[in-house]
Amino acid sequence: MSTYQERVTPNLGTFAAVFVLLPSTVIISEPFDIRVGIVVGITAVLAIWGFLVVRAPQIRVTQGKLSAGRASIPIELIGIPIAISKEEIFAERGPKLDPAAFKVFQGSVKTAIKIPIADPEDPTPYWLVSTRNPAKLVEILKNS
Repeated sequence: MSTYQERVTPNLGTFAAVFVLLPSTVIISEPFDIRVGIVVGITAVLAIWGFLVVRAPQIRVTQGKLSAGRASIPIELIGIPIAISKEEIFAERGPKLDPAAFKVFQGSVKTAIKIPIADPEDPTPYWLVSTRNPAKLVEILKNS
């Protein structure tokens, strides 16, 4: 039973940028066979879109555990999470970022949460996780 689940997919602009591959493929293949270019272009665009969705990081809060990407941690080992706004995200991903932090970024998502790690055995100071719903996720983690 999951209390929260989110797949942090890229925004529509990313998918639109991939679509540029279709006319490019058609133009490149035009001297040979335009039909092949259309088929290859459509196949490439769909494959890349699928890859972007399948490889998008997932966040789950379930049965006393937080999972982000491939990592998970018991909720009792985290501190009080903080929502990171659009205005703060650049600094958190850049100059303020601790190299030892665990990071799950989706570049086109401009909000995140910062989750301090309260486990003295863990060298990771905090998790920085992209999410489209930082306030909701913070609330769920505080209440778990």
